[in-house]
Amino acid sequence: MKKVLIYEKAIEEPTVCPRCVKEFMERPRPFRSLIDFMEFEVGFTMLGIQVWCRRHNKNVCHIDFQNNAVAAYMDSQKDKKKVN
Repeated sequence: MKKVLIYEKAIEEPTVCPRCVKEFMERPRPFRSLIDFMEFEVGFTMLGIQVWCRRHNKNVCHIDFQNNAVAAYMDSQKDKKKVN
């Protein structure tokens, strides 16, 4: 089966910070949506990938690859020209 790479948004269910959800729902804010309100950092760690809430300085999600090799497709890589 051929692998199809997705270079566009394919998120089916967003990851959210429970504290951000609570805060967003409790008070009127100048933000249009919860996604605009949250402030996340996402990056690779020694275990895998971590989603960090900057607003509350807390871990939202840490995905452990359990020492398995995984493929990562980055947009910056798709535009690189092949160098011999």
